[in-house]
Amino acid sequence: MKEDSHIHAIRTGDPVGLKELYRKFLPGIQTLVTRHGGTRDDAFDIFQDALMVLFEKVRDEQFQLTSSFYTLLYGICRNLWGNKLQKRSRSETELPEQWQVSAGEEWRELMVREEMRSIFWSAFQRLGEDCRALLQLFFEKVSMEEIARIMGYAGEGYAKKRKFQCKEHLIRLVREDHRYPEYALPG
Repeated sequence: MKEDSHIHAIRTGDPVGLKELYRKFLPGIQTLVTRHGGTRDDAFDIFQDALMVLFEKVRDEQFQLTSSFYTLLYGICRNLWGNKLQKRSRSETELPEQWQVSAGEEWRELMVREEMRSIFWSAFQRLGEDCRALLQLFFEKVSMEEIARIMGYAGEGYAKKRKFQCKEHLIRLVREDHRYPEYALPG
């Protein structure tokens, strides 16, 4: 598999190519994480998070690989694991220099955004079916009048009230997620 095909597999979601990525690169990431206090499950989670970061990055057609694919993947995994270790310790001490994020602020923001997206969708899945359906329609910019009709509500006023209740419930579920304090913006 050539370097460009790794990016292509991530960009297109090619199941054969993605399976090859796991086969070829996950063992190295497991070694990285387990040597630094993590488990094989931690390594698998970090690997998947790194693929999501890469997926977000390579969706931009202008993206160009400027190092080997493994160097990029390893660096992202190392940064994700370093961030997780620092958050686990809850200390204000600096990470050793070799663990400092070197990929730039853009990558760090991408990783935080991906983690927040994961927290959001996890909470969304915990909502009741009615709330999920209503909010999905709302996210798709369906009018409140049409939402009321589709959902079988008495009117637009009730649809708005129900949307507010569902949104509040979703926010509560997001804030209850154990990962939320690590990634929430201050304020």
